[in-house]
Amino acid sequence: MVGVLATPDPSLGFGADPVSVLVATDAAGVTRVDDWDGFGQRMTGSGTTIFDGVRVEADDVLARPAAPGHAGAFVQLVLLAALTGIGRAVVDDAARYVRERTRSFSHASADLPRHDPLVQEVVGDLSAASFAADAALGRAVAALQRAAEAQHPDSTADLATAQAQLVIVPTVLRAATELFEVGGASALGESLALDRHWRNARALSSHNPARYKARIVGDHIVNSTPIVAWWTSGEA
Repeated sequence: MVGVLATPDPSLGFGADPVSVLVATDAAGVTRVDDWDGFGQRMTGSGTTIFDGVRVEADDVLARPAAPGHAGAFVQLVLLAALTGIGRAVVDDAARYVRERTRSFSHASADLPRHDPLVQEVVGDLSAASFAADAALGRAVAALQRAAEAQHPDSTADLATAQAQLVIVPTVLRAATELFEVGGASALGESLALDRHWRNARALSSHNPARYKARIVGDHIVNSTPIVAWWTSGEA
């Protein structure tokens, strides 16, 4: 099933406001095109879907709630959790690479990279970056949990998720680049595939541009403008 945002014909009795429609991906008239050729994290649902005369049952048309919901925050947390996991993997791979490396630079501070204080500093910074991403994700998850349990949900979960994104995205992207400071050109080996961390993090981050979130958060703090709870990427 896929969820589709649609504007109904008022004559059909659903009103003029946008609705959510559930459509089976194998329904007649649905064509899914695997035409996204971006690098990095796969399976992020960015291909084209074509709907041509698809029949929709009335029970599959869902009114969009006027009050803030939790779906948008939940979806964003899925992406942020994946990014946070990449941050953890960066630390693990950096530590493993340093432990196993036996060659050091002639001007290094120690005979072995694992004893070099400068290399240790890099790994320490990567660990702190992962810690910060974990902490931001935890705060956002807690906000979503509280909102889900509340009888009168508000936009606190969406605000916390947006704020967490503004911490996690740049932190993980920077860590995925600084990872290469633990070694020389050997760290570029394709067999290590250390570049996958940056590529995957960049793909996940690009699906949800952080600049828009920064503006939304700033507008909310300065002008008390409601946080956008759900959005789409628009039409081509």
